[in-house]
Amino acid sequence: MPLPVILFVSLFFFSACTLISPRISKTSNNLRTSSEAAETVSALKRQNHKLTTFKGLGKIIFLGREGKKVATRIAWVASVPDRMRITLSSISGQPIISAASDGQWLYLISYAKGDFYKKRATASNMKHFFSISIRSRDIVDLLAGRVPFEKYDSAVLIEDGSLNISSDEDFDTASASSPVGNALGDILILKDKWGNVLEKIYLNQKHDVQTIEMFNTTGALLYRVQFYKMQQIDTYRVPFRLKVFNDEGQGFMLDLNRYWADARVPPSVFTLTPPK
Repeated sequence: MPLPVILFVSLFFFSACTLISPRISKTSNNLRTSSEAAETVSALKRQNHKLTTFKGLGKIIFLGREGKKVATRIAWVASVPDRMRITLSSISGQPIISAASDGQWLYLISYAKGDFYKKRATASNMKHFFSISIRSRDIVDLLAGRVPFEKYDSAVLIEDGSLNISSDEDFDTASASSPVGNALGDILILKDKWGNVLEKIYLNQKHDVQTIEMFNTTGALLYRVQFYKMQQIDTYRVPFRLKVFNDEGQGFMLDLNRYWADARVPPSVFTLTPPK
């Protein structure tokens, strides 16, 4: 892989990222009952709840400023709730960068430079790698086909008429407003005790998750997830294509070509040591 590509990917860990602009929430009078909202939350939390370890191969496209994109191969392994390891490699299979989180620490090795870094596994440190404020546990949930849930005080379910879209868009050209789904659905809104929106989960008529939006307490969008295609692995329904990005378009797109559920994963996999 050319050196400029390696350097560009490396910058996702070392550079500071952009400010996130506020997002104004839509409102609706089509409120469903509180019991329906509670049932929806319970159903979502049951999704793939028995899936605890998994690994796979695929392609990742990093989305940078001014529409810049870098695509590379990715191998990943994860363990619920917050342990994961990701290795980026060249077309020839040579590793470029490995990043891992054991739930407490975030490790990174740049094989091209021989550099090693160890930082606290916080969302702000994850942002330096993925360009968005996202926790390792959120990434693990998404890879497992589950919804990341913030700690919330109340849940509201409203009827929505915006999910009327095509399901055959190409992964590399899919627009930010077009997740998979071709039927009207609902929005599950999670709020804190002060009424601030923490999370929005967009569902189709079958209550399959199409889009997730995560907010901070000031109402600023942290990141948005869109599922473009799902796949059936054993008894689990997991992503095949997804996109995670902020309002400025920074983030990543992930194509999970190979997926192994219930994989045997030793804890040592999630700890990296300096290269010799």
